[in-house]
Amino acid sequence: MSPPRELLDAIARDDAEARLRALDADGTLTAALFPELEEGRGFEQPALHAYTVLEHNLAAVGALDRALGEGVEGLRMPDPSPEIRIAEWLRREVDGRPLRHLLRLSCLVHDIAKPRTATVREGKLRFPRHGPVGAELLEGRLAALGFEQDSITFVTTMVRYHLRPGEFVRSWPPSDPALRRFARDLDGQTLPLLLLQLADGMATRGPAYGRANFERHIGFMGHIVTRTAEALREEEPALVDGEELMRELGLPGGPLLGAVLTSVREAQLAGEVDDRATALALARQSLERLTAEG
Repeated sequence: MSPPRELLDAIARDDAEARLRALDADGTLTAALFPELEEGRGFEQPALHAYTVLEHNLAAVGALDRALGEGVEGLRMPDPSPEIRIAEWLRREVDGRPLRHLLRLSCLVHDIAKPRTATVREGKLRFPRHGPVGAELLEGRLAALGFEQDSITFVTTMVRYHLRPGEFVRSWPPSDPALRRFARDLDGQTLPLLLLQLADGMATRGPAYGRANFERHIGFMGHIVTRTAEALREEEPALVDGEELMRELGLPGGPLLGAVLTSVREAQLAGEVDDRATALALARQSLERLTAEG
C-alpha cells in the first residue's frame, strides 16, 4: 500500500498550501486523509493567533515555502553557514521522498492534537503536550495511509518536538549539553525542526508577521543550527570507560556493564556530572539500583 497520490502530489508542489486547500474544499483532506484535522475547523485560538487551528496548520505550509523562497518583505533566508546549506539538506531523501515534501506534511499536521488537548488554566486557553499527543496520534494515522516507517518517524519527531526551540529562548544562551540532547532527540534533524518552528511562528501572527520578526527568527535559527554542529564536534570524551568500571566496581562485561555505562554517559551529556569521581559515584548508584531491580 502506498500513500494516497493526491496527498503526495500536493506536498510535492511549490503551491502546496493551495493544493491542500483544494483537497480540503472537496472534503478529501479531513474526510479521507486526516479526520483529526477536522477538529480544528473553526477552533479559535488565543489572541496572538491570527487563525483557527485548521487554518493555522494550512497557513504553516505556505509560510514554510515563503520563508524558503521569497522570504518576508524583501528579506530572503540565508544559509546558516557555508557548510550548512538549506537547499542541500532539504533535498535529502527519506523513503525515496525529498525531506522538503515531508516537512510540508509536518507543517500541515503539527498542531493536529491542539483541539483534543485544549484546557483552561488560570483563565487562559492552553494546549498541554499537544506535540507528543499529536505524534502518538500520527503514528497510526500515517501508517494507515501507507507511509513507510522512516517517513513516519521523521514527521512524528517534527510534531513531537516542534515547541522544543522555545526552551532555548527561555534559557538563553543554550548550553552545549542542551544542544547535544536536542540533536540526539531529533536524530540530527535540527534544521528541519527549526524551519518548522519558523513556519509555525509566521502562521501564528499571519499578516502581522513582518521583516523584523523574520530577521530575528532566522538569526535565532542560524545560531542554534551552527552551535549545535559545533557542540557535537566538540563533544567531550567519556569520564569513565568500560575497563575502569570493570576494575573499580568489580563488574564483568555484559549487559549490566553496558547499562551502567549508558546511565553515566547520559548524565555527563546532560551536565549532571563533570569529573571522574562523581561519574564513578553515579556508576555505583546505578549498579545498586539496577541490581535491586533484578
